[in-house]
Amino acid sequence: EKEAEEKRKEEERLAEKKRREEERLAEEKRKEEERIAEEKRKEEERLKEEKRLAALAKLEEMKAALQTAISEKDIEKLKKSIADVEENNLVEDLADLHEQATALLERLQKIEKVKKNIQELKRPLIAELKSMANPPVDVHRSMTAAFLLMGEDLKYLKEWNNIVILLNKTGRDSVKRRVQELKVQDVTEEMASSAGEQILGLTSDEVYEANQAASLFFDWAEMICFERKHAN
Repeated sequence: EKEAEEKRKEEERLAEKKRREEERLAEEKRKEEERIAEEKRKEEERLKEEKRLAALAKLEEMKAALQTAISEKDIEKLKKSIADVEENNLVEDLADLHEQATALLERLQKIEKVKKNIQELKRPLIAELKSMANPPVDVHRSMTAAFLLMGEDLKYLKEWNNIVILLNKTGRDSVKRRVQELKVQDVTEEMASSAGEQILGLTSDEVYEANQAASLFFDWAEMICFERKHAN
C-alpha cells in the first residue's frame, strides 16, 4: 500500500512536471509567435511608410512638373506631365492642377492649329487681303490686333497701307514666320490689352464674312490675348 502510494505520487509528480514543461513550451511558442507577428507588423508598417513617402515624393514631383508646364505654357511638357499624373493614378490627388493643365493644353493646341492654318494660307487669299484699298472695319481691326501682338505700333497700324507693307514682307519678317515664332510669353500685358481693345465686340464669323484670311488672324489674336490675360 505504501509502494502504491509512492508510485501514485511519483506519477503525479511526473505528470505535473510534464504539464509544466508543456505550459513552458506553449508559453515560449506563444511568445515566439507574438515576436514574429510583431516583427511582421513592424515590417509592414515600415514598407507602408516607405510607400507613403515614395508616393508623397512622387506627388510633389508630379505637382512641380504640372506647375512648370502650366507656367511655361509648353505643349510637350504639358503632355508629359499630364500623362505622368494619369499613369501614376494621381489625378484625384492633383485634380485642380490636372484640370487646369488639361484645359490649357487644349487651348494651346487650338492656337497651334490656327497657326498652322495661317501658315497654309493660299496666296490668292493673302492677295485678296492685301488688295483691299478700303477694308471693312472688322478686317482692319483684326489685322491691327494681330500686328500689335507682334510688337508693331498702334499709330503706324492706323494706316491700312502700312499693314499691307507688313503683309508684303518676306523672309524672317514675313507675317507667317512672325506668327509661327511668337509665344504667349513674348506678349506683354500692354500689347495684349491694346490688341484686345481692337477686337472687342467682334466675332470670328463676322470677320470671316468680310475676309477669310483676316478671320484666321482674328482667331489667333483672340486666343493669344486670352492666354496672356490668364497667364500664370
